[in-house]
Amino acid sequence: MWVRIWAAVVVLAGCGSVDDERAAAKSDDSQSSEGLDSADTEPIPTWHQDVAPIFSRSCDGCHAPDGVGSPTWSSVEDVVEWAPVIRAAVEARTMPPWKAKGDCSDYTGDVSLTDDEIDRIVRWAEGDAPLGDATAAAALPDAWQPVSLERVDRTMRMVDLYTPESDAGPDDYRCFLMEWPEEETVWVTGYELLPGNTQVVHHIIPFLIEPSSADAYRALDAADADPGYRCYGGPGGNVDTLLETRWLGAWAPGVPASVLPEGTGIKVEPGSLVVFQVHYNLINGSAPDQSGLALTIETEPQAFAEIQPLTDVRWVLGVGMDIPPESTSVSHSWSTTISSGFTMHNGSLHMHQLGRAGRLWVEHADGTEDCLLEVDDYDFDWQRPYELKEPVRVMPGDTIHLSCTWDNPTGDTVGWGDGTGDEMCLGVSLITG
Repeated sequence: MWVRIWAAVVVLAGCGSVDDERAAAKSDDSQSSEGLDSADTEPIPTWHQDVAPIFSRSCDGCHAPDGVGSPTWSSVEDVVEWAPVIRAAVEARTMPPWKAKGDCSDYTGDVSLTDDEIDRIVRWAEGDAPLGDATAAAALPDAWQPVSLERVDRTMRMVDLYTPESDAGPDDYRCFLMEWPEEETVWVTGYELLPGNTQVVHHIIPFLIEPSSADAYRALDAADADPGYRCYGGPGGNVDTLLETRWLGAWAPGVPASVLPEGTGIKVEPGSLVVFQVHYNLINGSAPDQSGLALTIETEPQAFAEIQPLTDVRWVLGVGMDIPPESTSVSHSWSTTISSGFTMHNGSLHMHQLGRAGRLWVEHADGTEDCLLEVDDYDFDWQRPYELKEPVRVMPGDTIHLSCTWDNPTGDTVGWGDGTGDEMCLGVSLITG
């Protein structure tokens, strides 16, 4: 029988090589009909011959009119208008927002740019963004699209609209109960968190509450006259409930929908509860929210799957993760040796605003390593999971490692905490049996 990792080791409950089609979509020797770059006598790249294939693969999926990115464009003329801004963003490597290091692992949907591609876009923009010959346009690769659910079988939302309590401080942790509506055992095979108001929603974790514990959570909810109840630490307001409950997803800035591997699912029994733990950050003021969760559900039995948080429980209890005042490059690490085999399908890292770098990897008993994720320029506003092209099999005797690094310019010692001004070091991976 499967024994959860956190039950054995008490762990806490947004890279890549260039895809083959990516290599085929670009030419090492860009051709241009628009003249020469006076600085280096190389042809100035043109849109149709040199730049459009890069945009098709790495940019258009988010910046199309119905995409999640801003600005949006529906024609090449729109892109040309934004050329100076685009140049600055790719030169600074803030766009596309792909944070995984290229020598860690290979991922699906890699939209990162090579040095050659960045140079090509920069020289195109500096050269007045020439269009080139549309009749001799280069072939366009398929546009990357954010993961989406093929179908939505059930959408759940917070029962009431909630306006976070700004007088409680800059952070409000609030839990909201939702009765699980299915009357038979089902398996969740895909999910998408639907933050109702990203102005105030910092992150969301939907926790699964087993039927045997449901009444205790209903009592917590009934004891608070306002929608939901305060729940710093965990869905029951303490670390114990954080460790004992399962996740039914997670959202932080940059996290898309998730589709579980074929034939696997998260099992949910009738009579369960879903508890939304929502962290509201109120630095910019309060605003109403009514977040939700979209689900794909199967009634046929699926193989085991679970969203597995990974961290050192001592940190959660306030021990061993101090980040001194006015310090740089402060690192803390944790590891655990595994007693049951399973497969890891992705990796993500969660820190707060002082986070600088992090790494999640597996050291196998034979001395070899598999890197799941390494980020050396962590961005709080982009915490997406990175899907491994080749899932990593973890066997008994293997060791999972997690490391985080922070810069702390403040005058205070910072440690683990729920607030935005506190810090965390959390790895998360989707695992199957």
